[in-house]
Amino acid sequence: MDHSDSPANTRRKAKTMFGLKVKKKKKHANKDLVLANKGALESEVEVPEESLLLEGENPDDEPGTSAVRTRIIPNTKRAKLKTRIQDSEGKPQSFQIAINITEARQLVGENIDPSVVIEIGDEKKQTSVKEGTNAPFYNEYFVFDFFAHKEVFFDKVIKLTVVHSKMLRSFCIGSFKLDVWTVYKQPGHQFMNKWAMLTNPCDISTGVKGYVKCDISVSAKGDAMQPGQKASDAEEQIDKNLLIPEGFPSERPWARFCVKVYQAEGLPRNNSSIMANVTKAFIGDNTALIDPYVVVSFFKQVGRTSTQKSTADPVWNEQIVFTEMFPPLCQRLKIQVWDEGSMSDVAIGTHYFDLRRISNEQDGDKGFLPTFGPAWINLYGSARNFSLGDDTVELNEGIGEGVSYRGRVYMELAVEILSGGTGSESKLRIVKPLKDAKAGKAGGKDGKTPAGGGAGGAAGGAADDDKGKAVAAEVLPVESPPELNPDDKESFLLFGALFEATMIDRKIGDKPISFEFSLGNYGNVLEPAGQSSLTAPSPAVSRRRRALDVPDSSDMHGASPPLSPSSPLLPREPQDIPQVSKSTTPAEKPLIVEGNRYYMYLPLEKQKPCINVLSHWEDRTYRLYNSNMLENIAVLFEEGVASAAELHRKSDPGAELMLKTSLKEFCMDARSFIAAAEAKLKAELKSTYLTQLDKKRLTMCKQELESMIGEAQSLEERKRKAGGMKEMLQDATKLTQKLRFLVVEPQHTVPDIFVWLLSNNKRVAYARIRARDLLFSSSTEAKGIHCGKIITLFLKPPGKRVAGLSVQAKLDVYLWFGTCLDSIYMLDDLPAGFSPAAGGTDASNPPKSLLGTEEHQFELRCHMYQARGLIAADNSGLSDPFARVTYLSHSQTTNVISQTLSPTWNQSLPMSRLLLSGDLQYIQQEPPRILIEVYDDDALGKAEYLGATVAVPEVRLASDPYRPPTLQYSPLHCGSQSGGDLLAAFELLQVPQSGEQNLPALEEQEGGIYTVPDNIRPVLSTYRLEVLFWGLRELKKVQFLSVDRPQVFIECAGKTLRSSVIQKYKSNPNFTTLVDAIELELPENEHLHPPLSITVVDWRAFGRSTLVGNHIINNLKAFKYTPPPALPAPIQTHKPPMVTYTPARAPTPEPPSTEELSQHAGETSSTVALTKDQDFLITVEDEPPPPAPPTPKPEPKKTKDGKMKTTRGRSTKRRKRTIADESAESVIDWWSKYYASVEKQAKQKDGSPFPQVFEKALPYQSLLSAGIDSMVSSSVGDKKKKHKGKGVMEPKPGPLPKLATLKLYNKELEAEFGPFDDWVNTYELFRGKANEEDGATDERYVGKFKGRFCLYKLNEDEDEDWEEAADTGYFRVNRGIPPNCPVQVLIRVYIVSASNLHPADPDGKADPYIVVRLGKNEIKDRDNYIPKQLNPVFGRSFEIQASFPRESLLSVLIYDYDLVGGDDLIGETRIDLENRFYSRHRATCGLPTEYSLDGYNAWRDCLKPSELLSKLCRDNGLEDPQFRPGRITVADKVFTGKTVFMDEDEPVESYEHLSLKILHRWAEIPAVGCKLVPEHIETRTLFNKARPGLDQGQVQMWVDMFPLDLPHPGPSVDISPRKPKGYELRIIIWNTEDVILEDSNFLTGQQSSDIYIKGWLKGLEDDRQETDVHYNSLTGEGNFNWRFVFPFSYLPAEKVVVVRKRESIFSLDKTEQKLPAILILQVWDFETLSSDDFLGTVELDLHGFPRGAKTAKSCKADMLTDGTEKISIFQQKRARGWWPFGKSGELTGKVEAEFHLVTAEEAEKNPVGRARKEPEPLPKPNRPDTSFSWFVNPFKCFFHLVWRSYKKYIIIALVVLITMLFLALLFYTLPGAISQKIVNG
Repeated sequence: MDHSDSPANTRRKAKTMFGLKVKKKKKHANKDLVLANKGALESEVEVPEESLLLEGENPDDEPGTSAVRTRIIPNTKRAKLKTRIQDSEGKPQSFQIAINITEARQLVGENIDPSVVIEIGDEKKQTSVKEGTNAPFYNEYFVFDFFAHKEVFFDKVIKLTVVHSKMLRSFCIGSFKLDVWTVYKQPGHQFMNKWAMLTNPCDISTGVKGYVKCDISVSAKGDAMQPGQKASDAEEQIDKNLLIPEGFPSERPWARFCVKVYQAEGLPRNNSSIMANVTKAFIGDNTALIDPYVVVSFFKQVGRTSTQKSTADPVWNEQIVFTEMFPPLCQRLKIQVWDEGSMSDVAIGTHYFDLRRISNEQDGDKGFLPTFGPAWINLYGSARNFSLGDDTVELNEGIGEGVSYRGRVYMELAVEILSGGTGSESKLRIVKPLKDAKAGKAGGKDGKTPAGGGAGGAAGGAADDDKGKAVAAEVLPVESPPELNPDDKESFLLFGALFEATMIDRKIGDKPISFEFSLGNYGNVLEPAGQSSLTAPSPAVSRRRRALDVPDSSDMHGASPPLSPSSPLLPREPQDIPQVSKSTTPAEKPLIVEGNRYYMYLPLEKQKPCINVLSHWEDRTYRLYNSNMLENIAVLFEEGVASAAELHRKSDPGAELMLKTSLKEFCMDARSFIAAAEAKLKAELKSTYLTQLDKKRLTMCKQELESMIGEAQSLEERKRKAGGMKEMLQDATKLTQKLRFLVVEPQHTVPDIFVWLLSNNKRVAYARIRARDLLFSSSTEAKGIHCGKIITLFLKPPGKRVAGLSVQAKLDVYLWFGTCLDSIYMLDDLPAGFSPAAGGTDASNPPKSLLGTEEHQFELRCHMYQARGLIAADNSGLSDPFARVTYLSHSQTTNVISQTLSPTWNQSLPMSRLLLSGDLQYIQQEPPRILIEVYDDDALGKAEYLGATVAVPEVRLASDPYRPPTLQYSPLHCGSQSGGDLLAAFELLQVPQSGEQNLPALEEQEGGIYTVPDNIRPVLSTYRLEVLFWGLRELKKVQFLSVDRPQVFIECAGKTLRSSVIQKYKSNPNFTTLVDAIELELPENEHLHPPLSITVVDWRAFGRSTLVGNHIINNLKAFKYTPPPALPAPIQTHKPPMVTYTPARAPTPEPPSTEELSQHAGETSSTVALTKDQDFLITVEDEPPPPAPPTPKPEPKKTKDGKMKTTRGRSTKRRKRTIADESAESVIDWWSKYYASVEKQAKQKDGSPFPQVFEKALPYQSLLSAGIDSMVSSSVGDKKKKHKGKGVMEPKPGPLPKLATLKLYNKELEAEFGPFDDWVNTYELFRGKANEEDGATDERYVGKFKGRFCLYKLNEDEDEDWEEAADTGYFRVNRGIPPNCPVQVLIRVYIVSASNLHPADPDGKADPYIVVRLGKNEIKDRDNYIPKQLNPVFGRSFEIQASFPRESLLSVLIYDYDLVGGDDLIGETRIDLENRFYSRHRATCGLPTEYSLDGYNAWRDCLKPSELLSKLCRDNGLEDPQFRPGRITVADKVFTGKTVFMDEDEPVESYEHLSLKILHRWAEIPAVGCKLVPEHIETRTLFNKARPGLDQGQVQMWVDMFPLDLPHPGPSVDISPRKPKGYELRIIIWNTEDVILEDSNFLTGQQSSDIYIKGWLKGLEDDRQETDVHYNSLTGEGNFNWRFVFPFSYLPAEKVVVVRKRESIFSLDKTEQKLPAILILQVWDFETLSSDDFLGTVELDLHGFPRGAKTAKSCKADMLTDGTEKISIFQQKRARGWWPFGKSGELTGKVEAEFHLVTAEEAEKNPVGRARKEPEPLPKPNRPDTSFSWFVNPFKCFFHLVWRSYKKYIIIALVVLITMLFLALLFYTLPGAISQKIVNG
């Protein structure tokens, strides 16, 4: 290595730190670069960037160049300006989690009764129980409401458990859990129609337990939920649709997460409880009074370590092991240190691990498992010596920003994946949970044995919402880590100099104050670090020194401590290190500021006090250098993107270039980082102190940056598309976010630095600074962004914020942090003009204070011009604003301007006699900052804070010529919300030697107020503002009186324009005078235009007026007048060429290529190219003309079919079946059209084979649907049979007609077409205080003003013109605006259905009904409420006559019917009908896709398409359309198509069809065209005031409006819901075979079964039917000849069975449920004395079940799963065959059955008997003699079971028995007989 400038550099190189370039051949370039920078730094002249680029300009010249980072952040002396002073605290907010459980499948278990339990935190909800099925269908919806802090809420875990409920207890089948974060990060914050995979966490070797299909969505306030399409496809693939985030593997293995907790140090020593204080009094102060233990919680599992007694530096050496699937669906792991108390445990500090930061999920060797450490993590929380307050607990539990360091914990995290299957059991120890949580503690009390089992985690300490329910993790001892060698620590020095302390609160200022700077426990005056074992190695540590023993297995990179790399090069001399840190400034009493005497300041002009804090930490600064390098890249890139965005906002063409330059520079920076990272990796491979994560993170940053460079380059090369710049900016912003994610280093090193204001030895206010921002590095790019800079700190009090500005002091401090060896550089960056007063310039003797070598006198002039967009602070909805400007030792206040949100102060505030020390050059470049606060003046009480900002003055030195400053906007911030903008200029003028009188004079007004000088005020010119006053709407009551005579004032730039007064608001809320105009003097610079305010007042009796409300428009840019484009000249000398494009003319033998297809589908006109040079375009109908009669059907249908396929996307076979399912008897009605539309939309979603075709084809939907395979849109009595191109043909009975469709919008119509404000804008009026809560806008809202503005500059010659124009009534603003007189309108509201309604009843359901309100009219549809339903189908239409403008707001409310008490509002939606009525998009009545005279698609509008077309042309000032046979000409565009149709063999001419096609394409008409609203159904979100901003469900509806002065429209469409059809399913169970034999005979051991069959339709369990029993089947054969008859109601279109039944005895109404048509057949074994045994089941979906096997032999278990052809009973009507029974996946029997489906009418005509009864009785089965019950016939049983098999043995046994008896008797009586004989002789 070459010799460089300083010993420190030598050391850097020896360590090869990050910023270092390792490539040797670049030495010289490096040195030059360093010198160039040095020059730049010393001379204070900015080096132009090019000179710094050197040869790095083109990184490809030389191989080594990329290692050199070429751009350097300009070396300023102050940190970057931040205008936001403080962020508001995170408040708890409302959230809602909605879960819909659809169904479950493949559940494990036999004949189970499953239900799903949903747990989120403490809340638990359960679905109903479904009996006897492994695939239950629920379709139940649950809503959970939460009010919590965001971070707490996002960590909540959603757990779904499927339980099998038996009599009194329930068994868990399996569970699934994920945290709320995972859901919230999904697109739309939701998972839709996904399958959750159930597992059993207690037994991980058993695999999947089943799947639950559910939707989960999380919405915060204001999030709109997207209703998803219900996928009702029976054959959907579960494994393709699992509920896991995108990119996760579908099979997740189990893994062990080992959290090793080694030790902690520097914990707060004193316990804060009352008992502890008592103890302290006895024992004295020197022992630590805390008993710490660590609780780790992860994904609802909790583990805790043992408790170490009375130590602030505990050593645990324990590991907590969680077994969880990997990757887990959980973001964060929580570590908490608790202090065990006698009464209750207290949290000491909390830390969260974000798993995304410590792992990388990429594939292959790129990714890595979560890993961490061993490393320290720092804990922050409440101040260490605070008494126990409410907010301190929250801080220590991880909510909010910690205000103090609370120790650090040394730990490690490792994850090992368990090899799946049973083999993993050996690895898993079975953990016996402890009987009692306290026992766990007792076990841990001696500090050696871990609290076994860790179930103690649930003990008092774990203040989790899962107390007591948490699954315990195992706790095991672990070897202590490789020794933490105290000699390995590096000494660091924090040096600071206080430059300015002002804005000190007067309350604190009466006592002397000082500032304390602390780093960890170093520098903490009230609790010095000396007590802790941080500095000296503790004896315990030396006793346990086993550093060179066996390295820890998990620690692959060796365990021996690294030798300090600097020792050989630079032995440390002990005297280097200062003995005493001086961490506080000397206490000093502040003085009161001049001017308004509101604040106090410390007089620091002469000398600046310095502090220094010496601390010892492990030298892991390379992590911080990494982060800093990335941060520097990010900062530069963000600035580039921000300035490009700013240019784009001003629509400056230079924006794109700017963005591209910053992208180029980003790529360059990233490359240099990658080069450095590679060098670092190579150099450090051998090193021992890099943890696994360090290496992986380096690699990850490298890879991420490489991929980002790729993205950036593709962005850079991207050609300008439409809206291209906006997209490029969005993508660039995404890149900055990715980069920001990389910056944060998860492994902590040095803790944050805290600055405390001490007053009277009490901590009053603090600021927190990241250590890495101050860290010094010899390479510029690795240096912290605030190192050696003066930063402005605003100190705030700890704990809960009060409303308003809580800044207690503003400090300007110079801070430098680095190793003691680098401390020779600590004063390098001091601003010129300061020198150390006492002490040296390095760590051994840091300066005590700095002296300013020169002082200068300045005067600051604050030209406060105006502000805009302020927050309303008074009840009137306005404020009385004044501004307070504070600068160093001065503070001044402007005048109060009453009742305005856009005050124009026009006032200059001079602050004279300001002393600034330091070099003039430095002051000129970086003067101190100015703080401006804006307040609302209250007559009573304190002024209310409205916002604040920080600004930089422009400096004018005495030597420079005077130039007036420019006015600039500074954003005001009130907490985190925006508080408007301030327009002002600030100049800091040096007072020349000759005195102040030589400065430019200020104009003084009366009262000693100075106005802003003319040369600073903006240049004005005359503008004309035209205003269209339309009307006022929805005005609320003011002061308990309703508004009667309102008037609008438009104020702008000090001028006011008044509207006419509305004489009677109730009868006509429109203004009588429509248009007025006013001349304004406005600045020429558009960006300085003042705001415009709309104020509404109400005139009351005696000439009093009260303010109703107001609205402020901050940006007038939108009102700039742009002249309308001139219409194309209609002069045409030649006839336009006719180009017809008919694909069915010439035969094309081969099907066209994809490109052709896309052309066919996309551009239906073949003359698109003509538009460029001619002003007409001939579009052609995409329909073949009628072919000549003799030609046979030509081949070319292929093109068309190809095209139709794109819309179809599925095979025709399926298509036929779905229509046939509708069964021919059903009449085609509106619902047919609805279902056809749903199907069409679903197909579009599925994506056609050529997706790009589809995108192009969307605008031409209508044409596609009118393509060749147009099935006729004729209903039964349709007069016009338009068989396209087929002449007249009777409809074949084969395929059903193709139905007309409508457009389904899954959002509001306004979201699709904009708020229909193309004719007039709507401005909301507000009154009252604006709270910080966003929800308060509802209370503040008082009504709407409808109007329109037009602003344009007046030239001199126009002035006279406009006088005349005003007389003649010629205005620009009202072109094309209709007259605003009242209009009578007929309104029809159609409400189809509602979905996902918020449950309103305690049982989690609701009884919804509709209320429609329009003005005074209200229609309550209470009688038609739908019981117990959250997804009701209403199918209701309402007709109301209304007169606009009086009744123009339509409210649709959904109420919940309650028998007792008032009905509850579920939600409402409001529609402004007037906007729709007058809009150019013609939202009065949607255009159907096809024209029919009657039937289901009858024309609804009052004008026919041709009349509509003529009317549109008239309204837009075009010539009338010209109708010619086969064509229509509109605005010089010729549309051709079919205009002659056959009607009863008569040709009839009709232009309606073609006119309709033109209307659908109205957007193509030049100048006046726009998209017209098609026939549609919109989905509107319901809201409820009680839960503001949260979605309460959706309603599907549409509105038609017809002016009553036009012909009356036809009757309204009948959309009443279809009644379900009655069906009867007849099933004959003939026989069974191969049923497993469950019983064994107690005598003979013979296997048999008593078989019977049960059957029912899912949902109709009450109608369960059973056969009789076939007893004693020895072969598994059963004979039944038994008939089941199941009547049911069915909706063919939706394919669901409708079940109406009372849910319980107490239910008043029957509840309607829609369930899939599934038949369940089960085979059982009959038991007399015990309960029957379940043998097997088969579930058949009646829509698609496999054909039965012909014979029992060919019937296999896999029939149900393999893809054999499926049949639908609704099509086939009859089916017979063999089907398999299964149990737990095994074949347990076969059944022969016959199905017959009949409609209810047929069933009445031909009834059949159940079982074997009349009519049509079945013959008795031919059962073997053995079939009977032994209980009833014991003799028969003996005969059949015993005698038959064993008669031979029985006879032999009898013979033997008789013989034996004979012999026995013989021997018994023989002696007697013989003796008798002898005696009697």
